[in-house]
Amino acid sequence: MDADTVAGSDRPDSGRRRLPPPWLGHLLVFGLLFALVLGWFFVQTRQAQRVFLEDAGAHARLLTDAVILHARNALLAERVTADILTRFLGNSARFVVYLDGVEPFRSDELSAFADEAGLSVIRVIRADGVVQGPADWAPDEALDCARLDQLLRLASTHTILFGVADIRGQGCVLVGLDSRHTEALEAAIGLPKALESVAGLPGVVEVRLEGEPRAEPSPATRADPPRIAMRRLDDGRTVAEASAPVAGARLLLDLDAGPLLAMRERLWRQFLGFVLVLGLTGGIGAWILYHHQRAHERQLLDYERRLSRQREEAGLGRAAAAIAHEIRNPLNAMAMGLQRLQLEADELLPGHRRLVDLVLEAVRRTNTTVSGLLDYARPLRPRRERVALDVLVADQLSLYQARLGDAGIALDPSPGTWALGDPDLLRQVLDNLLRNALEADGGASSLEIRVWRADGFAHLSVANDGLELAAGELERILEPWFTTKTTGTGLGLAISQRIITAHGGRLTLETPRPGRLRVGIALPSAPNQPRNR
Repeated sequence: MDADTVAGSDRPDSGRRRLPPPWLGHLLVFGLLFALVLGWFFVQTRQAQRVFLEDAGAHARLLTDAVILHARNALLAERVTADILTRFLGNSARFVVYLDGVEPFRSDELSAFADEAGLSVIRVIRADGVVQGPADWAPDEALDCARLDQLLRLASTHTILFGVADIRGQGCVLVGLDSRHTEALEAAIGLPKALESVAGLPGVVEVRLEGEPRAEPSPATRADPPRIAMRRLDDGRTVAEASAPVAGARLLLDLDAGPLLAMRERLWRQFLGFVLVLGLTGGIGAWILYHHQRAHERQLLDYERRLSRQREEAGLGRAAAAIAHEIRNPLNAMAMGLQRLQLEADELLPGHRRLVDLVLEAVRRTNTTVSGLLDYARPLRPRRERVALDVLVADQLSLYQARLGDAGIALDPSPGTWALGDPDLLRQVLDNLLRNALEADGGASSLEIRVWRADGFAHLSVANDGLELAAGELERILEPWFTTKTTGTGLGLAISQRIITAHGGRLTLETPRPGRLRVGIALPSAPNQPRNR
């Protein structure tokens, strides 16, 4: 197996398919749940409408049977009443014909006989004239012998008339009965009263009958089930119209659809409430999963960056070892030779000696670069000791006392700021920061150092003027070999960041104002030194 294959097998994504994001699957699941709830809602709505229509059909069938029964009873009662009246009035009329044949009636005699027989009027039509009792009875229509042997209803006088021909063939006799009681009986047991009673039942909006009912409905017609259809009235109400045959006519029932509408409204409220809860839950869950995934992706990206940096550092360490072996030894030999020339070659001219000094200085700079490279590539295993960060800063500043001179340095230490770390490595970090600040434009006159403790960390900040980079390029300062100075390797801040990271801390960069750089360091704090008893 070659090196490329081995390197490829170490990648986090090698041999692994990229799965869809969890929040997308979360939304798909909630979309499926929404579709199921929507289907359930429509099924429940249709089932509620079907149950309502079935109930309305049963209700209409029951009312239809009741109306059919009333219609049959009313028609039968009407027929029986007509038979009774026909027999009674026919017999009375024939008796009057007989008596009138024996001796013709006078008007007062007909009135007396009518009162005695319970009749309201008796009219005898003869060839020589008409005799009536009572004499003041006056109908709205003309009465003659044209309509005999049938019941005649006179609504204006509330009278039922029945006429028979005179046996002598010379006229006829009409007898009448007060129809008020008969009309009241027919109204009480008739079909309109039945329809009125049905219209007063709960849930019935309107009832009407189309056509004239027959005396006996046919069995086939009576067995026909009612037809139900939903319709909207002019006043905006929704009703279930039931249509059913009744005794040869058609009964139309408008049943109140309020319960169905109330059930629909309740289902809608439940559905909208559930959808709202489902949508909020799905949205919040998707938002949480999305941010969780983003955090996981950031962790994965940080891990890949650390892994890549470790690989680069490992490669750089191997390169640094090769450089140290292949370059540093010859540089040492060159430096020793140049120093011997300076000491032993008295015949060198001043110009030659100046040239030897320049070459020796170049060798020293090259050796410094190699040393910095070795420092950057060397694995760090810092010691964990209690270090007084404020004291460490003060000691390091004393080394630069000559360069600082009379410059007013704003030092704001917090006494007793203890940190956990390696004193030697932390001195190297402080040395890098102080040298960068002193070499920047503005120098010591703008130097500001703060030391404090907060949030479980010991903090140090070093601020100075002379920044020549834009805010968007600030992070490039931490890249190896990047520098804005004419001299230097560009490894100081990169090495400092590695040291602080190895301590479990962090190094940050800020620009309080244009041209000013503030480097912040946060190290794990240590408990204060216990007092001596």
